Amino acid sequence: MRFRTFLGVLLAVVAALAVSYISNLNTDLLADRFAVTPTASVSLATALLIAFLVGFLPTVAALLTQTLRKDLAGRRARRIEREAKSMEHSFRRAIDYQSDGLWGKASAELEGLLGERPEDFSVLLHYGEVLRSQGRADEALEVHRRASVLYPRSVALLYELADDYSARGETEVADQIRERILRDFPGQGLRCLRRKRNEFLSLFDWREAMRTQEKIEALVGDSGDASEGEKEAAVRIGLTYQQAITLLEEERTEEAQELLDTILAQEPRFVPALILKGEVERVREEPDAAVSVWRRGFEITGSPVFLLRIEDHFIEGEQPLEAISTLHALRDVGESDLLPRFFLGRLYYRLEMHDEAQKVLEGLSDALEGSPSFHYLLGRVRQRRGDTQLAMVSYRECIQKSGNAAGEFVCRACSHHTGDWSDRCEACGSWNSVELDFAEETFSADELGVRLAPAQVVYDRHWQPNGS
Repeated sequence: MRFRTFLGVLLAVVAALAVSYISNLNTDLLADRFAVTPTASVSLATALLIAFLVGFLPTVAALLTQTLRKDLAGRRARRIEREAKSMEHSFRRAIDYQSDGLWGKASAELEGLLGERPEDFSVLLHYGEVLRSQGRADEALEVHRRASVLYPRSVALLYELADDYSARGETEVADQIRERILRDFPGQGLRCLRRKRNEFLSLFDWREAMRTQEKIEALVGDSGDASEGEKEAAVRIGLTYQQAITLLEEERTEEAQELLDTILAQEPRFVPALILKGEVERVREEPDAAVSVWRRGFEITGSPVFLLRIEDHFIEGEQPLEAISTLHALRDVGESDLLPRFFLGRLYYRLEMHDEAQKVLEGLSDALEGSPSFHYLLGRVRQRRGDTQLAMVSYRECIQKSGNAAGEFVCRACSHHTGDWSDRCEACGSWNSVELDFAEETFSADELGVRLAPAQVVYDRHWQPNGS
C-alpha cells in the first residue's frame, strides 16, 4: 500500500472516530427537530447528513467520472500502442522479406498494412518497389502515383516513379523525371548522378564518367558525410586509373606516369596501378625498372598477381634463369614465403624442370595440404615424371578438397569468380578488387602474407553491369 493511500485511510478512520465521539456527546442536541417547512421537520442529525451528502456527492461523482475517463483513455492508448507495435513488426517483416528477395511474402505483408494505413508513406513506397520486383510494373506505377499525390514533394517517390517507367520500357519518361530531380532538387540528386555515372562506366566512357563523378563529389562534399566522401574518393582513384590507360593508348606516356604516381601517392597498394606502372617502364624499354616496380609491388602488397606478371615477363623474354633467380630472391620478402615457393614450383613445371618442381612442391605439402590448386599442380608434375600412381593420389586429393582443378580469382566486392586476374571486375565494375580466392584455397590473406587494399567499389543495387 502506498504511503499516501495509507495516510488517507488513517485520516478517514480518525475522522469517523471523531464524528462518533462528538455525536455521543451531543445525542440530545442531534435528536432535536429541524424545521424544513412550516409543517414538516427532521432531526438535526438527518439534516446534517443531508447537507453533507449534497455537498459531497457531486465531488465524488466528478472524481469517479474523471477516474473512469482516465481508465478508458489509458485502455484506448494501450490498444493503439499494441496495434502500432503489431503494424511495426509487420512492416519490419515485410522489409526483411524484401531484403531476402521473398517478394510474395513481402507483398502480402504490405497489402495487409495498406488496409490499416492506406496513406502511410513508407508502406506505399516499399509496396510499389516490391510490385516492380515481381514484374508488376503497371501496378507499382499506380501505387507510386497515388503516393505522389499525397506527398508531392518527395524525392524518394520521384526516384521510384523513374524506376517504374524504366521497368515499363518508357526510358524517355524516366530520364525526364531524373532530370527534374537534378533541376528542382539540386541537393538531392545524388542517386541520379550515380546512376548516370554507372551508365557511363558500363559504356566505358571514362571522360563522361569522370565529369559526372566531379558533380557527385561536389554534392557529397556539401553534405559533409565523411564516409560517403571516402567512397567517392576511392571511385575517383579507379577513374583516374582508367584515364592513365587512355593516355597510354594515345602514347602519352609521361602524362600516364604522372597519373599513376598520383594514384599510388593516395593508395600505395592499388595493385592495377603498380602493374600498369611496370608496363609503362616496358613501353619505355626499361625492363629492369619494370621488374623493380613489380618486385616492390609484391613487397608492399604480397599479392600473387606480381609473381604471375614477373614470371610471364621473363618467359616472354626467354629469360628463364632470371625468372628463377627473381622468385628465389622474393622468398625472403614479406611475412610468408608460401606464395613465392609455390610459384617457383609452378615456374619449374612451366620450364619442364620436373625434378626441381617436385622437390619444391613436396616441400610445401604440410603447409598447403588444404589447397586443391597445390594438389593439382603436384599431380601434373608427378604425371610428367612418370609417377602415375602418385599423380593419381594428388588428383584424388584435389577432387576431395574442392572438385575444382584450377585455382580461381574472386572479386572481393561482389564475389564474382573468374579464371584470370583483371584490374577491374567485369561483373560489378570495381577496381583493385580481384584477388586469389583465398576462401576456396582454405587460407586467409594474412596466412599467405597478402595485405589487401580497399577495393574501389562502384556497384549499387540500382545498377547492373551492361546497363541491365
